[in-house]
Amino acid sequence: MIALNQIDIVSHLGGNFLVVGFFTPDYYHLASALSQNLNDFKISHHLYACEKQAGAWGHQTLRKPSILKRARLDYPNKTLVFLDVDCSVRGDISDLLSLGAEIAIPMGRKPMKNGTALKPGTRVILIRPTATADRLLDLWEQKCGLDIRPVENDEIRLQMAIEDSAGAFAISVLPREFTGIEIRKSNERDIIVHDSARDGTRPLGQLRKKLKITFRKCRSFIFSHLMGRDYKA
Repeated sequence: MIALNQIDIVSHLGGNFLVVGFFTPDYYHLASALSQNLNDFKISHHLYACEKQAGAWGHQTLRKPSILKRARLDYPNKTLVFLDVDCSVRGDISDLLSLGAEIAIPMGRKPMKNGTALKPGTRVILIRPTATADRLLDLWEQKCGLDIRPVENDEIRLQMAIEDSAGAFAISVLPREFTGIEIRKSNERDIIVHDSARDGTRPLGQLRKKLKITFRKCRSFIFSHLMGRDYKA
């Protein structure tokens, strides 16, 4: 008998787009919660059940382009919205389809010593059913197949694909409210949010997460009082 955590979670509720994602057996509870969350807002979805691969957390993320390519075969005429299973939605996300883009991803600022750098994200990805989007998935999958030590997660591999794209793809940036911003940083306008499950899978993960949040709050408080402006503003 096949266990529930080894079976795809599928819900067809109509609409002209489909949310897709994947989960390993240890993340089934998150996938199940996301499915219920999407059902509450009448959002069709297909969450793919996958065996856990050997290696660390980063190795699991490298299958994202492969999952999207699989979904492109299963739903060749659908616009796809990929979500990490530790995301949740707070309302209607159909406004994503108003974006004039074949491919849209989050883009965040990463603090650097002498400024900031733009960093592509993959918690949420919009993929239109086009040949251009398929070519990006092919290149991203190729980068995810490279044997790089220490392993770099799928976001770094996407950055590598973008760097090597030579202008072949027009990639748009998702509006903030659809980027899967961390729930602790979110406001009432954010529709797709993220509550990282990664820390919870590590030893003392929840304690580490709380300490990190406390540290960031203290850093921001001290910085704003010394500099007269918000941290990273």
